[in-house]
Amino acid sequence: MLVCSDCTREQAKLTGELAVSYDNVIGCGFSQLAALTTETQDNVLVISWARADAELRMLADHADSQRWPLVVLLRQLEHQDIDRLPAPNGYVLLPADSATALSVWVARACQVRDSQSQMESALATLNRRLEDRRLVEQAKGLLMKHQGLDEAQAYRLLREAAMHNSQSLGQIAKNLLLSLNRM
Repeated sequence: MLVCSDCTREQAKLTGELAVSYDNVIGCGFSQLAALTTETQDNVLVISWARADAELRMLADHADSQRWPLVVLLRQLEHQDIDRLPAPNGYVLLPADSATALSVWVARACQVRDSQSQMESALATLNRRLEDRRLVEQAKGLLMKHQGLDEAQAYRLLREAAMHNSQSLGQIAKNLLLSLNRM
């Protein structure tokens, strides 16, 4: 677990609090985080920052790119600072003076990251299926045009080719389109 803060006193306090519940809690500053990223893989990042600024956004973006659960504690948040925060997905944001134990928020950040990862995976699957559907429709259109088939016959031909070659319908459609240079 990494604790990054713009205040060494706050960093020491949070590191000590988390060390009671977690092993291997490392405190670091903004400039040290990149080096620690290469040394450690699966982390939870806890950030304590005075206010939303460009450095905080970079830290949050870094945690997102690494797929780390993230807890952001802000000591000061003004209305105009909201736009400086990264999109509210994949992390937990709370005031620095929260009375709830930090370990509860770390657990929640892990849940949020897992949920975010599941949604991204589901979205990628849906996008892949949508692309396959688009390819199948194009391939059916070509078969209908060039072979004089109706839509049901073209689909049946693609489906039979997919089963015969142990490939997905989308892959057969893609191969057909590539072979005819229509993609």
